[in-house]
Amino acid sequence: MWRARNYGKSMNTKQPTQIEPKVYLIDDDPVISFLLVDLVESVGLPYAVFNDAASFLQQDLSELSGCIVTDVRMPGTSGLELQDELRFQGIDLPIIFISSYPEVPLVVRAMRGGALDFFQKPFSTQQLLDRIQDGLRIGKARADIQANSRDVGERMATLTPREKVVLEGVFEGKLTKVIAHELGISQRTAETYRHLIMQKLQAGSIAELVRLTMEFMPRKSS
Repeated sequence: MWRARNYGKSMNTKQPTQIEPKVYLIDDDPVISFLLVDLVESVGLPYAVFNDAASFLQQDLSELSGCIVTDVRMPGTSGLELQDELRFQGIDLPIIFISSYPEVPLVVRAMRGGALDFFQKPFSTQQLLDRIQDGLRIGKARADIQANSRDVGERMATLTPREKVVLEGVFEGKLTKVIAHELGISQRTAETYRHLIMQKLQAGSIAELVRLTMEFMPRKSS
């Protein structure tokens, strides 16, 4: 049976805080860090600097927005291990890797892990800057999608148990009279439920209602 995801409290009047996108610069080499800072400052991009991955991971990662530029080889946690940890925690920030020694296995692992790009030191500052701009745009798009998903989840949570059953019937393509018969209610009552569901979910059509519902279907294991 379909169940909406649990997003905590059903009604929250507090508006979400807008998180400023930043470029997170992670490199243990102070010379490279200085170069990266100078690069992003040249076009007025907000940034934060870290000399290792461990200090970056100490933040509240759920509050971050933007993209990451990181060295691959660093003392302690490497750039690739950082990528793995972010993926494990479900943090979907675009990552651009830089390295003095971009061995093929490292590049392949990074790109297969979802990296946006991989640059060899010394790199073209303009090309890197272009990819950083791409990363910020991609990061914003991902953040917008996640915010929209949370918003829809909160709306889903306002449905009553009976409305959820009706919604399940609609999603399965059942006619209103069939849903009414299965629930032992009148067709008019079933239609009223459907109307209330569409109002709560702010769906302008059955097609949109189905699309919203699909976002909260549990994934079937293969």
